[in-house]
Amino acid sequence: MTIEDKNIVWLDLFPFLSYQKKIKLLSLFDVNLDIKKVFLLKPKFREVLTQEEFTKMSALLDDNYLNTQIQRFEKDNIQIITIYNEKYPALLKEIDSPPLCLYCKGNLQLLNTTAISVVGTRKPTDYGTVVTKQFVKELANCGVTIVSGMAVGIDTIAHKTALEENGNTIAVLAGGLNHIYPSINIGLSRKIAENNLLITETSPDISAQNYYFPLRNRIIAGISKGVLVPEAGEKSGSLITINYAIDYNREIFAVPGKINSPMSEGVNKIINDFPPSFTISPEKILDFLQIKKENLKNSSVQLDLNEQIILNYISADKHTFQEIADHTKLPANQLNAILLELEMNGIVTKLANNSYIKI
Repeated sequence: MTIEDKNIVWLDLFPFLSYQKKIKLLSLFDVNLDIKKVFLLKPKFREVLTQEEFTKMSALLDDNYLNTQIQRFEKDNIQIITIYNEKYPALLKEIDSPPLCLYCKGNLQLLNTTAISVVGTRKPTDYGTVVTKQFVKELANCGVTIVSGMAVGIDTIAHKTALEENGNTIAVLAGGLNHIYPSINIGLSRKIAENNLLITETSPDISAQNYYFPLRNRIIAGISKGVLVPEAGEKSGSLITINYAIDYNREIFAVPGKINSPMSEGVNKIINDFPPSFTISPEKILDFLQIKKENLKNSSVQLDLNEQIILNYISADKHTFQEIADHTKLPANQLNAILLELEMNGIVTKLANNSYIKI
């Protein structure tokens, strides 16, 4: 780790320092010098900091403290990428107030891949679930990295679908890597870290706070070439990400929802305010990225007559197992085997109440 990197990491160990103060402190000395060695000698440092801040920082000028923290993070497989590092995401450098430091766990190569963010409601309907799976499945199979915030709902569906398709996904966290939030997704975070990537600008030992989430959303928008909204309510936090995307000149893709569904009010408003965002198929996103659509896994699956009858029946709307059985007249054990096979091939998805729909 270079002196430049260590200077940023040292400043990042003080959570009470605002982004603006960190930038100001970094501007007051030669980046090739060790900030800790000149800290007490620079009167201008005192002008930037309160007396309390100066006192706290003065007590931790020992190299051993910084090195111990870095070694501890490395022991937890946490990699630190500062804005000076060549692995820092090129797109993220373009935004206002880019993170000075990214704490990462997983495959760093994903930081500079072609990515689309997927954001939306924490309480998706069956429609939102199916749409998210359909879009993410095609994008992941075409090599697009799926970025989201690992919240419950659309975020979780996006990450899990990418993993199921053996695609790439990046989870951007609001809190530190040692405090995964929400706790229900701790298992998911471990799976993502195995071959994909977790990132955050928050130091590993800091837990998620309300004011970190909008900051997290700017990274989600900044690291991607565009933002997909499969479903979002009127007050969805995903709309904050959309505002960042507009500021950063990122492309917006909004999938229209039912006009009488509260979970579609936000995404329908996006379409009303930004008509070019109207998106009804993944092909629009692939065209924007100039990616040729590859053959999907289920495109080579040969369907027999019973399978085709089932797919035709559930293609427009979800149906329960019993409704499908009544329609096809198939025995329950045979129908169950067919539906399981279709689900394993990624052609149908099972929803709540033992219902199914074609993806």
